Amino acid sequence: GIVHRDLKPENIFITKEGHAKVLDFGLAKLMEMAPAMSPGTDASKSPTLLGTVAGQVMGTAGYMAPEQVQGDGDIDHRADVFAFGTVLYEMVSGRQAFAGRNVLDTLGRIVDQDPDSLLEADPRLPAEIHRIIKKSLAKEPPKRYQSAGELVIDLQALGADVESGTAMPVGGQPLVASAAVETTRGIPWKLAASIAVASVLLGAFGVWMTIPSPPEPPESLIRRFSIDYPAGTTFQADSTLGVAISPDGSSVVFNANQQLWLRAMDDPIATPIRGTERARVPFFSPDGQQLGFWGNDGQMKSVSITGGAPVSLGSAPGWAYGASWADDGYIYFGQGAGGILRVSENGGEPEVVVEMEEGEQAHGPQLLPGGEWLLFTLKSGSGSWNTASIVARPISGGERKLLVLRGTDGRYVSTGHIVYSLDGNLFAVPFNADSVEVTGGSESIVEGVQQAVGVTGAGQYAFSGLGELVYMPGGSGRRAFQLAWVDRGGQVERLPFEPRSSQDLDLSPDGQRIALEILGDDGEWDIWIYEIERGGGQVLLTTEGNNRTPVWSHDGEWVFFASDRGGDFDIWKRRADRSLDAELVLATEAPVYPSSISTDGEMLLFDSGTDPNRDVGMLALDTDQQPDMLVATAANELIGSFSPDGRFFAFMSNETGQFEVNVREVSSGRTFPVSTSTHGGAAPRWSRDGGEIYYRSLGGSGILVAEVTMEPFSASDPLELLNVAIRRETRFAVTADGQRFLVTVPAGGADPGDTVPATPRINVVLNWFEELKQRVPT
Repeated sequence: GIVHRDLKPENIFITKEGHAKVLDFGLAKLMEMAPAMSPGTDASKSPTLLGTVAGQVMGTAGYMAPEQVQGDGDIDHRADVFAFGTVLYEMVSGRQAFAGRNVLDTLGRIVDQDPDSLLEADPRLPAEIHRIIKKSLAKEPPKRYQSAGELVIDLQALGADVESGTAMPVGGQPLVASAAVETTRGIPWKLAASIAVASVLLGAFGVWMTIPSPPEPPESLIRRFSIDYPAGTTFQADSTLGVAISPDGSSVVFNANQQLWLRAMDDPIATPIRGTERARVPFFSPDGQQLGFWGNDGQMKSVSITGGAPVSLGSAPGWAYGASWADDGYIYFGQGAGGILRVSENGGEPEVVVEMEEGEQAHGPQLLPGGEWLLFTLKSGSGSWNTASIVARPISGGERKLLVLRGTDGRYVSTGHIVYSLDGNLFAVPFNADSVEVTGGSESIVEGVQQAVGVTGAGQYAFSGLGELVYMPGGSGRRAFQLAWVDRGGQVERLPFEPRSSQDLDLSPDGQRIALEILGDDGEWDIWIYEIERGGGQVLLTTEGNNRTPVWSHDGEWVFFASDRGGDFDIWKRRADRSLDAELVLATEAPVYPSSISTDGEMLLFDSGTDPNRDVGMLALDTDQQPDMLVATAANELIGSFSPDGRFFAFMSNETGQFEVNVREVSSGRTFPVSTSTHGGAAPRWSRDGGEIYYRSLGGSGILVAEVTMEPFSASDPLELLNVAIRRETRFAVTADGQRFLVTVPAGGADPGDTVPATPRINVVLNWFEELKQRVPT
């Protein structure tokens, strides 16, 4: 009634009396004791382990059954049969059955490969031992021996054939038992039949003494498989890098449920890393013992992979635009328009090492070998990151050197390449790090790699120093999302529109039309008008440049939006019926984006600037007055929303270290907090009657609500109103009665109410460097 789950040579001892003893029952589990199976009973329905939980994996790499590797819940005695087969294979061949280059490779072999033929070990081995081991190592439990008793019977019969000299090898000539057989005859079959027979075989054939050392696995072997996310978790780092692998390939870190998780390759159970809540952009130290990341409190941090409290290293108030830990003892990180900074691995005040010019943004810095040049991605203007370039610049200053004209998130590879992301694929070019020169043409090397949406240029991929590649399958950020209504009870009603790669939206005052920004096939954003009624018509509103953040006028006649058709992002407006051409509303030196229009149609709230320093301003429409900057600090303030009477506006700010929702009185400038540090807050919306403020939670995927009063202003403690899998990066809209919310949800749910996306996974390519060198010779 016991399943051991960790049978291996180290746990099998032979006493002086020749008895075999199995030790170390630390992973053993009792089986449910059920009546003995009657003849014809399906063995696959035999008793299973008490306490086994799907997704938990226990055992030792190299001796685990496939169902243990895959974390299946139904682990029974047939897993021990498989483990015994691996031990027997090792005893008669002198090598492990599933030895790989590392733990990850070994686990992959167990799942999808058979061990090398025993003929390579010794062609004189009897055919029967081939059959016994093959049956013991069947991938599917029902095809293995269904009990240890069956296995013992076959081993006893083989032992008798060996002793009598009638065992037939594959070659066809009977084997004659050697004198060594006599030394094994005293082993008690009842105590250790399997070990005894294996010892007889070893004595008869002298395997341990005659077989040469097994060859190393071929270095050119390239293998692919995937790792599923833990049950109940989702990938939530769409705008920044969300996956990393240690330099030695022994551990993978990924973002799930707003936290970083660690999966050591010798322990396939992933565990959350304490202190990394709302963390982004994981990266390893050169020795693999520390993990760096950007915290949502605006700090670069590190934590030991063995556990402990994270340590703040320095301030990084803007979005995390990629980071790397260099051999020179510094962590280099991008800050978009703020340039590239570095901070000591021991902490301190970050220093700017590369400044940006107006309209430029930097992403993903990496110190090249030699420590004199810095590699990074440079985006100029307001286009997408697919229009960016890969450049290098001396760390001491000087001219930039253009390496790749079009691409994002370029990274140097020790094979002599630069790898980068473009339109959801990975490309590589030969690169000489000594001369800092590209030496050949670009080639596509991996298709379907997820790419960050909007904010940064991150590609969701990473590679180890030994050649393993990990990446999130997907594409260029053009993932499809579905428009949907969600009521206060959490019921989801998907709207009958084709899922598109969409982002920000606004609902017309009459609740009948949607203004939605959609990413086109040309990589540019446009504003579309969707008719909820009238047959679900769709009309393209914008036709020039990139067009973002649509906002309806108070009367539903116009749509205001930001467009870069004039160079940088300015605010334009166009009639929703397209009867007039677009008109320029506001152009300033900094990019500007509309966010809210007062109910009387006289005032417009807008965001001005770029991360990490955006401010909230107000413009009086239909006048010649200059705009007023209402909130302008060193932090990020954005997405203002007018109260119905126009006296107040809600907005989001990260002045405290994480984004929170605040309310400010227009006339006095007094500011009142609304959200709490527990959830944070983003994208606030004021209800039509002025009694509630809705906003998106940073700690989850739901919407919170706070009740407010105006005389004097006060806000209640926020309550979670909705907890459904809405898209976190986008704004939402609310109906006039406050009963329904217009959101975007992941496309492809099993039914109209299913908003949970498919289980994300990480694809793994072993020995990827070999493939890279073959595909793109240097």
